Amino acid sequence: MHPRRCPTTLAMASATLIAIFASKPVTGQSPVDEEAWSLPHTAWGDPDFQGVWRYEATIPLERPSALEGRESLTDAEIAEIARVEQELAANRLAGLDGTAVGKATLTESPIRGNEYNAFWQDHGRARRVFRQTALIVDPPDGKIPFTPDARQAHARANARYGVGPYESYLDPDTGERCLTDGVTALMWQGPNGGHNRIVQSPGYVTILHEEYGDRRIIPTDGRSHGPIRQWLGDAVGHWEGATLVVETTNFLDRTNYEWASIWTRASADLSLVERFRRVSPDTMEYTITVEDPKTFSQPWTAAIPITRLQDGTQIFEYACHEGNYAMPNLLRAGRATAASLETASLESNSGAAHVH
Repeated sequence: MHPRRCPTTLAMASATLIAIFASKPVTGQSPVDEEAWSLPHTAWGDPDFQGVWRYEATIPLERPSALEGRESLTDAEIAEIARVEQELAANRLAGLDGTAVGKATLTESPIRGNEYNAFWQDHGRARRVFRQTALIVDPPDGKIPFTPDARQAHARANARYGVGPYESYLDPDTGERCLTDGVTALMWQGPNGGHNRIVQSPGYVTILHEEYGDRRIIPTDGRSHGPIRQWLGDAVGHWEGATLVVETTNFLDRTNYEWASIWTRASADLSLVERFRRVSPDTMEYTITVEDPKTFSQPWTAAIPITRLQDGTQIFEYACHEGNYAMPNLLRAGRATAASLETASLESNSGAAHVH
């Protein structure tokens, strides 16, 4: 356990996690025969987590303001979400992308929020619906406990996401630059590129993330953390019965970079504790506790149901920018915009001087 981690905080979160994971998805795919299922093991005796996994539920990261103080959805709310999900899935299969359905509405831009249409997404089925109102279960309000500085950075990142200004190659966020979106979100990143292949060998668990080709090679042989700081940190794991516990520290400090999501950015003080427990043929109980005093006022924990895809599912090359060819276009557009604004300013000043 990380020396700064608060046992009391984790103990308080444990009761909430037990209650959440005792419940099953209200709608969505279900195990073939959960009662008869037993956890498979590898040839060397470890619980077998191998396969391709992804997050396919409708639970938001933070609890919406309209659900403040509520940990669970009502039957009526669940039915409405399920109806919308079924309709969205049907529309995806029919090729009707970017169309508002039910509570799903377009943003102010016809492109923003719709960059990844069904062409980029693999799932034609509806997402699973749980009673859980937020993935974050601690703090109890279901909100990310940002520090004041991080909250300002979060607001700034949201305001400028995808719109610049692009003064140099350092201005696009780490995702746009095909570096990473951060380890914190790897197991449950959005609909595009959210696959994770888990491969096991004696003494190791390896997780391959599709979108950026991130590979986490996690030793489970009892070794301690190494001294080298890395983008993805230094992960070590151990088994607690049927649960894989992974502790990750020694991240590179990258708080000076732009991040699409401030809560996923890495600093030298970031530490993560993840717990993986397979509870059925197609469901993994996954929790992550995040601690970083540079970004958060206290540790926070998310409880996330992860779905195993059918046998034979493959991860193919995502390729991202394929050489960052988009970068010159971003910078050219930035220069053109700056020149246009400068011309408009000169013309305005010239007109004002002429009037006087």
